[in-house]
Amino acid sequence: MNPNYNITKQDSVQVLEVKNLLNEFANKEILQAVQSKIDEGFSNFVVDLKQIPFMNSVGLNFLIMLKARSNDKGGQVAVVNASVKVMELLEMTKLRPIFQVNNSIEEAVASLVNHN
Repeated sequence: MNPNYNITKQDSVQVLEVKNLLNEFANKEILQAVQSKIDEGFSNFVVDLKQIPFMNSVGLNFLIMLKARSNDKGGQVAVVNASVKVMELLEMTKLRPIFQVNNSIEEAVASLVNHN
């Protein structure tokens, strides 16, 4: 198990629990794991941010890259458990509309499963 992230599957959705998005090297490693899931045919992802109290441009770049890779395969990205600071950053950077934001993993998974 990786100390920076954990990927599990619920229905046809990959749930990505991230523990740190401030390190560009670690984020590349997470994106490689995500890419292998995409290569296996998965395109919908839920990103659980409950362990991320704040985010910087490195974390934003990670979310944008994940969104782009998911979109390329016709998928969606939902963000759950985002802190007030993370939500403020998404609003301030005008990126909030490109991400589906849900209150729980279950709600996000249900929404993504029903979307396809």
